[in-house]
Amino acid sequence: MDRSGNRLNIAGPSQSHNGTMVRMRFASPLRYPGGKASMTGVLSEIRDLNGLGDYAVAEPFAGGAGASLSLLYRGETPKIHINDLDPAIHAFWHSAVHDSEELLSLLDEHPVSVEEWTRQRDIYRAVGPSRLELGFAAFYLNRCNRSGIIKNGGVIGGLDQSGRWKISARFNKRTLRERLECIAEHREEICVTGLDAIEFIGTLDQVSTMFFVDPPYYGKGSRLYLNVPLPEYHERLAAKLRGMGDAAAWVLTYDDCPEVRELYEEWANVQSLSLRYTASERRQGEELLITPKPLGMPACP
Repeated sequence: MDRSGNRLNIAGPSQSHNGTMVRMRFASPLRYPGGKASMTGVLSEIRDLNGLGDYAVAEPFAGGAGASLSLLYRGETPKIHINDLDPAIHAFWHSAVHDSEELLSLLDEHPVSVEEWTRQRDIYRAVGPSRLELGFAAFYLNRCNRSGIIKNGGVIGGLDQSGRWKISARFNKRTLRERLECIAEHREEICVTGLDAIEFIGTLDQVSTMFFVDPPYYGKGSRLYLNVPLPEYHERLAAKLRGMGDAAAWVLTYDDCPEVRELYEEWANVQSLSLRYTASERRQGEELLITPKPLGMPACP
């Protein structure tokens, strides 16, 4: 809901400033549970309303980083910061930005098959693979697993490939190459880190940075993520954001649950958000959009 009590509805592709429909949810090479590329339009409006066009965009829990990539490709931010504590996700982003030719070679060389999936799963689980090897393994499993879930995710179609969809259903090498090449072309505008999210927020200048904070769900994170925050961590995150003051620019998304509302309703603007979301099934997800009270928000249509 906006401040008048209306619900914000977020779905599908977003519009650029000239009205052209852009399927920005496909900017990222990764498929991510609850990925927020569809938030691009709302983030763009918030930036316009608050004069944040020159601000960098930072994602402390980047995951697929679809929103920040989309804003970068639209020319609406000069720089993005992709941060993820998960070593495999960080390894992928580091490889995509800094070792793009090697990553593209691995994409070309490795077949999409159950045998290769098993090999990449073993690399992902192994101790001591190179950063490039780990990053590619995470990427491979992400594209081949149901809903993109890397941690304990099952292969699309099953090991016997008897399912309706096969392992290659979400692994189109041509389109994935295009997305990776686009990242490489923008490498000078992309900074990749693997820090704890709260620590990461503290490393950036809040006077020139807009933070898009999308932490693992308070209630369902353990099923979807490798590094699952405990309740105390969610409390620390709330304290960190509150301590940044009213002048800070940040947008936070969460699952709608009493614990999250209790952390933020007293001092922040908490709105209901309807978001089209796929993670094991296609459905409408009810989430919360949380911002500092002084931050201007778009009116509902």
